[in-house]
Amino acid sequence: MSFFKPTLIATAILAANISYAVVTDTSYEDIADSAVWQSSDQQQSLLIATLEGDGIAVYDAQGRERQRIKGIEAMGADVRYGIQAANGARIDIAAIALPDEDAIGFYRIDPESSTPLTKLNQLSISMTPEGVCLGKNATTSALFVAAYDEKGTVKQYKLGFDGHQIQSIINNTDGPLPVRITQVGGELSACAIDDATSTIYVAEQNVGIWVYGADPENVKDRTLVDVVAPIGQLQEIEDLDILYSAEGKGALVVADEGQGFLLYDRESHAFINKFAVDNIEEAKLITTASNQLWLGNTELDTPVYQTLSWSELKTLSGYDVTNAITPHQLEITGVKLVPAKAETKAVANGGDAADDPALWINPDHPEKSLIIATNKKGGLMAYNLSGEEVQYLEGGRPNNVDLRQGLHDAQGHTLTLAAASNRDLNTIALYTIDGSNTPIKPLPVKQGPVHSEAPELLSNVDEVYGLCMSRGEDGTPYVFVNGKDGQIEQWRIGVDQGVAEGKRVRTLQVATQPEGCVVDDATQTLYVGEEDHAIWSFDARPDGHDDATLFAKVDGEHLIDDIEGLTLYQTAQQNLLIASSQGNNTYAVFDLNNDGAFVNSFAIVGDDALGTDGATDTDGIHAVSANLGKDYPNGLFIAQDWYNIDHQYQVNNQNFKIVDWDAIQAILK
Repeated sequence: MSFFKPTLIATAILAANISYAVVTDTSYEDIADSAVWQSSDQQQSLLIATLEGDGIAVYDAQGRERQRIKGIEAMGADVRYGIQAANGARIDIAAIALPDEDAIGFYRIDPESSTPLTKLNQLSISMTPEGVCLGKNATTSALFVAAYDEKGTVKQYKLGFDGHQIQSIINNTDGPLPVRITQVGGELSACAIDDATSTIYVAEQNVGIWVYGADPENVKDRTLVDVVAPIGQLQEIEDLDILYSAEGKGALVVADEGQGFLLYDRESHAFINKFAVDNIEEAKLITTASNQLWLGNTELDTPVYQTLSWSELKTLSGYDVTNAITPHQLEITGVKLVPAKAETKAVANGGDAADDPALWINPDHPEKSLIIATNKKGGLMAYNLSGEEVQYLEGGRPNNVDLRQGLHDAQGHTLTLAAASNRDLNTIALYTIDGSNTPIKPLPVKQGPVHSEAPELLSNVDEVYGLCMSRGEDGTPYVFVNGKDGQIEQWRIGVDQGVAEGKRVRTLQVATQPEGCVVDDATQTLYVGEEDHAIWSFDARPDGHDDATLFAKVDGEHLIDDIEGLTLYQTAQQNLLIASSQGNNTYAVFDLNNDGAFVNSFAIVGDDALGTDGATDTDGIHAVSANLGKDYPNGLFIAQDWYNIDHQYQVNNQNFKIVDWDAIQAILK
């Protein structure tokens, strides 16, 4: 190991750029990876560098070595902030890949100490890690660690802090259980997790940079940021990191041995530019801080880390860094968390199948009420409030469902009428709901435009999609069905002698694709979610005006496209509209008693003790304010869960999550 003065090294390797550069004052033959712990004033910041067989070195903001950990082989490194135990204790941690131990080591970070890193414990992972990345979900604060090996495997674990150690939350008799194992393919060289978007970037060295969902409850199909030449900009990817800026901006920064340093837009993944740095012969290591980049100069006889300021980055690349922030500044403070109290049995079909719920309230025994929901690949389900399936009525491809209770047929009999949009035939299918062992019963249509292959109402929209019902001021039931072309049809429904008739009474329009809709019967107002743009309101009366009124825009804060399900929670005191903001896995609450003012947003999280997971990428939602017994005395909220996992984080078919309304009410105050 060689020691030298920073000024001499700066002169040797950076020449004219000496005025801004910081260079580490010790050198090691093999520098593998690094992570920056960032203090709020930037003066106590630490560079934590792994040195392969030489262990770990910790440097201060001026590049001076403060600590050396010997006797271990250390590869990857990453840092996260504010990890909280149940007793309220909070620590910042570093995760280090320990290939000789087939483990990930966890270290407490204390910048005030003479030895800033103190080992807490290590997690055995039954693979030889070549790199590691930490992620802390900015909405839920859930902590994850991912490690990769040279065979192209990525293992991801959910972590918790017990006040003393960092431990895997999910375990079996053999020890820590990965919540996800991904076979990427070829040789991997780097990974990084974006806490705000819950995505993980994985570099396949000679292929390209992949993007996956980082949260095991929200895994999206993988996509590519870029690939190697001649198709893309890359050649041999060595390292990557994320440069965060305020308001969701920033860049993915990449070190590529053949192409130098590259920048990609953090939001769109569009290529920005590439640049080279004097006397860094091959770009191999890059680490971001909120005030600069740290670059590993591995080709020197005395390898070191050196800094690159934002002004110099702009000179070299044209990229102007503004309002840079660190991961511990990413917490999304406007979103409250509520737990799923129960969940339904998974639907019978795989893939994107479950979609929309409604609730039938048992008038005699409210605790025996039923969730009526759609499997858009096969039929309708009825579940009890424990989530057990009571009935599966196979048939068609029902997308959305809604119902109205206490209606009357031509003979004066009371009934519950349900309607579903059937994408199989482009029809509206009608049903009655009761408290029998087969509560969902098809209601044939005999009058109106009836489809030739089934007794269902034939729609003129391009493709039936969203659907909701209303009860007119005179008690007449109506069905609103919308299509992907933005058309919305209103149908009047009548029931006589056990058969139905329907008549299209008017057509409304929004500019682009809608889906979710709901009607406030008290005010005769229809709310429609135009997925990419806004929530609109219409007069729901059949003879009302056809003009749309803007209720709330997709603003990137409270509503992030797609807007999916809409529902109402109504009592004598409250009148709330709730929207599924699918783009950030939250539910936005608006107060209709206060001119539609935004109240709050919440997310549904799991409870590992109960074995329930949260809800993500939600389509349909439904809220009820009735007393449904001791478990739901003030009603409940139901949400479709696009990515459903069991208590050991194994993937199941989609289902619906059930939340006690009291948990939501507590965060609305």
